[in-house]
Amino acid sequence: MKKHVLKNVSLALIAAATLSSCDVLDVEPLDSYTEDVIFQDAKLTEAYVTMNYTRPRNGWSRNALRFCSDEAMENFNWSSCWTINTGGMTPDQLGPLDIWADYYSYIKNCNIFFNNLDNLNSISQDKRDILIGEATFFRAYYYMELVNNYGGVPLITRLFDLDDSGMMVKRDSYEDCVDFIVSEFSKAAELLPTKFSGTDFGRVTKGAALAMKARMLLYAASPLWNPSDERDRWQAAADAAKSVIDLGIYSLDPDYKGLFLNAESPEIIFQRLYNTEFGEWFDWYNSTNGWGGYSCTAVLQEMVDSYEMEDGSMPDASIYANATDNPWEGRDPRLYASVVCDGQDFRGREIEFWVNNDGETGGLDSEFGRDAWNYSKTHYTIRKFMDESLVNSWSDKGSQPWIYCRLAEIYLNYAEALFHLGDEDGARRYVNLVRERARGGNTSILPDVTASGDELLDKIRHERKVELAFEEHRFYDVRRWKIGETTDTGKFHGINITKMADGSKKYELFEVQDRLFKAADYLLPIPNYERRRNDLLEQNPGY
Repeated sequence: MKKHVLKNVSLALIAAATLSSCDVLDVEPLDSYTEDVIFQDAKLTEAYVTMNYTRPRNGWSRNALRFCSDEAMENFNWSSCWTINTGGMTPDQLGPLDIWADYYSYIKNCNIFFNNLDNLNSISQDKRDILIGEATFFRAYYYMELVNNYGGVPLITRLFDLDDSGMMVKRDSYEDCVDFIVSEFSKAAELLPTKFSGTDFGRVTKGAALAMKARMLLYAASPLWNPSDERDRWQAAADAAKSVIDLGIYSLDPDYKGLFLNAESPEIIFQRLYNTEFGEWFDWYNSTNGWGGYSCTAVLQEMVDSYEMEDGSMPDASIYANATDNPWEGRDPRLYASVVCDGQDFRGREIEFWVNNDGETGGLDSEFGRDAWNYSKTHYTIRKFMDESLVNSWSDKGSQPWIYCRLAEIYLNYAEALFHLGDEDGARRYVNLVRERARGGNTSILPDVTASGDELLDKIRHERKVELAFEEHRFYDVRRWKIGETTDTGKFHGINITKMADGSKKYELFEVQDRLFKAADYLLPIPNYERRRNDLLEQNPGY
């Protein structure tokens, strides 16, 4: 077979240093490499596999999935999220959601690695197994992401020559894709160690592979793909989640807010590491305008009001209509760890989303404040993930990890699967473990869930929305549960805060966006650019 010339690999290898300061990345910079060069050199081969750690998309980007769910709106329509929110997605306009071309290019690179296994003579058997495990994990992860967005996709596990007649392929069935993904994660779990340390800390482990297997099986068991509610699918999802729990190496971090800043949190199962050199700008995209930020994640009022009162009841609009100060008092502590509200301390300063009753002046973070054009259109911003020790706008990069999976998700996955298997006691136990951590030791708030039947299922789903807020889960949860027409259609709101002459405040909810979720939106359309290349690709319904 013709050997591929892999151009600009050295740049990608440098980027891969975001994983850690691994000696494996100390390679001489070159403009391009052939397969023969890479796969006969141990360091280059490891660096080639390590590039995968920089590729999967994550929530640090300005076009993250939280903007296309009922959690938040993109403060500016930089990536066409408003078009998606209002029902305008087409095969030619997927905006930030389109991952087809990128992910298939990543899969191709994995296939190149597998095609060269016979050339890995300079690598010890233990290291060879780990590299195969990593490449197997990431190829399965790329396919899982594709399948969760598009449904069944072509399963390509070999390389094609330019004149190969087999290059035009049909989509494989959803079931066949799931079987392949689950099998690959199982294989990766057998090859990967349970832990890495030292310069290898942050690499994917057995637990990461089992956790992604559990997520894939949960999605496959859900109503979108399991309309007849087949019990064996839920059993497979439950067993997979339990296998992660039974490893006994993860625990819920008592510091809910702090765990997102701590790469060594005992709760983390799969993450991408960053450092101060290879960092990200999430903190400044998402800081309030008073801090020189863009207020990028304008949290919706509906998300704010998903956080329970301390007694477990839900807030209602009268809280705001009757308040003269701090209508967010007495809520689930996770609200204060996840959302910045007016009057709260953020980076050592009180946030000022308010406008004076003259209608012409306002607080530092309002539409009349510093960099007024960057004020949050909902008058809320995100706090979750933020490193509040960073105070030098646009000069300090964030180095906190992006967490793809943590133990709380696995507990909630397990609870959901147990519910559908009829084990309500088990389901309640694992939901309540998550709520117990959220209480932070205060046993007088957030009472345990005691519901049963459909009410219990609603509680499990609600707990996922709050516990996993902004972590790229909600977008998929509403789709796999087939509730998008309810959750993502209708009028969404922000809050106006008026400061009166006597210092009291007036709070009024107002509409910021009228959204529409169509039946077709449960899956993304296959991009037209890809169907023009391959007319065997059948389009998803409704497009």
